[in-house]
Amino acid sequence: MVTTPTTPTGPIDCACVIHGDAYSWAYVERLYNMLSRHITPGIRLHVYTEADRPVPAPMIKHALTDWSIGGPRRAWWYKMQLFDPEHHAGPLLYFDLDTVIVRNIDWIWQQPLRYFWAVRDFKYLWRPHDYRVNSSIMWWDTRQFESVWRAFQREDLRRIMSRNHGDQDYISNAISDSDRRLFDVEQIVSWRWQCKDGGYNFSRKCYKSPGTGTRLNHRNSVIVFHGQPKPADLQDSIILQHWQ
Repeated sequence: MVTTPTTPTGPIDCACVIHGDAYSWAYVERLYNMLSRHITPGIRLHVYTEADRPVPAPMIKHALTDWSIGGPRRAWWYKMQLFDPEHHAGPLLYFDLDTVIVRNIDWIWQQPLRYFWAVRDFKYLWRPHDYRVNSSIMWWDTRQFESVWRAFQREDLRRIMSRNHGDQDYISNAISDSDRRLFDVEQIVSWRWQCKDGGYNFSRKCYKSPGTGTRLNHRNSVIVFHGQPKPADLQDSIILQHWQ
């Protein structure tokens, strides 16, 4: 570990990964717009993508090393290259492309950078003792956690993939409990389990308010989509209002 970094004072360095054809470029543009609206100091967006994909200014392109692991459920492994400080050395705020930001999120980048921050895996909703990482949103200093990248590099990728369902399982195992923290579960919520039709009642196995669409409370600031549908698939007034 290096000396504890300080909280940024200028524009926040944000990042996303787009690889393959699972998401259109519109997802990158909308994420850029949402981050710009909801982060007060302004942002720089680092786009990690294939070497031959054009990335317009003012976005900053980072060419991913090709691991030949295509497919929508395998491409998430490319997120591990975010940990390489050769790409970006310093604080980094990562968002999955299928997230929807609905309120100011300055509270995220104000979290202390001596820790690695991530979303609590949504399985906690039916497994209350589950404290693993969901990697849809992450905040950390790449210099502080360079050891994660170095350890990843030393292993065979195929072997890693055979032992871990995805990148977030690897991250949960690679970063100790003492070095990681989880974001406020009231602030970052699952669309499928907490927002759709008033949220899912796991004991009754049904939605609380069928047919009512996306429902939020005053503390929710980011909606995370996982699986299907994606934001672009919905004609929902709340999603249409914020995902632009």
